Amino acid sequence: MNEERLILQIRDLCDSPQPENKSKFFQYLKEQEMMNRRHPVISHGEFLAGQLFYIGKWIWMLAGCLLLFIVWISYRHPGNYPFALTPLLAAGILLETRRSFRWKMAEFEHAARFSLRSVILARLFLLGTVNTTGLLIVILIVRPCFSYSLLRVFLYMMVPYLTASWLGSVYERMHRADQGLGSTMICILSSAFFAAVPAFFSWLFEERLTVFWTAALVLITCSLAGNLRKWTRNMEEPVWN
Repeated sequence: MNEERLILQIRDLCDSPQPENKSKFFQYLKEQEMMNRRHPVISHGEFLAGQLFYIGKWIWMLAGCLLLFIVWISYRHPGNYPFALTPLLAAGILLETRRSFRWKMAEFEHAARFSLRSVILARLFLLGTVNTTGLLIVILIVRPCFSYSLLRVFLYMMVPYLTASWLGSVYERMHRADQGLGSTMICILSSAFFAAVPAFFSWLFEERLTVFWTAALVLITCSLAGNLRKWTRNMEEPVWN
């Protein structure tokens, strides 16, 4: 069966009703001067700023409370365990990226003015930038609590955070429609793993292994970037018109 015959059969089986009040609708558009109106062009900065209001407030609150808790526990219990809290920062980011698919709104948003891929990338950029900046500020604040150098504190904070982000992004790319339990569990398990490391592998925090942590940071960052690239390339990007 060729494609044209198939299209004709689909049209016969799915006969749409005749539009009612079509002329009145177009007359209304003319009266409101909405015919042939072009939407104003907005800059990338305006587009990013607009996405801030669509990110759930609870995500910002979760990130802020977690960063404050890291500062508090670093001053109260200055050991290696505060480093294990940073993977939980990735949970809010991962849940936000697949909200459209979980609420069955992806197909509708594909037809919007801005493609779903652009929206998701914008929100990823905003959440990632704010969380990373906040974590860097926390690193500067808690640095006096540890006997490590600033570089080592940076590595011990960032490697768990980026590890959870990478593993969670791989899971989210492969499982679109779940309720976010998988990516949340990945963040929790990553946190538990890095919390157990000081008890069983305390030698990993020795100064001579700083090169190892640096290599791990570079490798995980490249893996995360590669996965995000693959993620966005596989995502449809219909053009609004």
